[in-house]
Amino acid sequence: MPGVVDRMIRVPDAASVAAARYLSEHLGRRVGASTGTNLMASAQLISQMRERGESGSVLTLLCDPGDRYTDTYFDDDWVAAQGWELGPWREALESMLPLRHR
Repeated sequence: MPGVVDRMIRVPDAASVAAARYLSEHLGRRVGASTGTNLMASAQLISQMRERGESGSVLTLLCDPGDRYTDTYFDDDWVAAQGWELGPWREALESMLPLRHR
């Protein structure tokens, strides 16, 4: 139903995994890459809103638990084998959406 979608943001796989790891560290529980995709896109929207001086709310969902991704998304060797560099995506996310530990 394209009529209900306001906007879509393409998020690279490496960005999704970096965001999933970032959020997992702050939540104290693992989330999957789908949640990472949502976080990265939400952070981009929030950053753009701030640049335009807009206020408002952005809502996203925690789509998937990350416990089943121990041997993939949360394994540094597996990520490296995919050719993904997560550092730049994490830095971008931290600059757009600095989270604090509770």
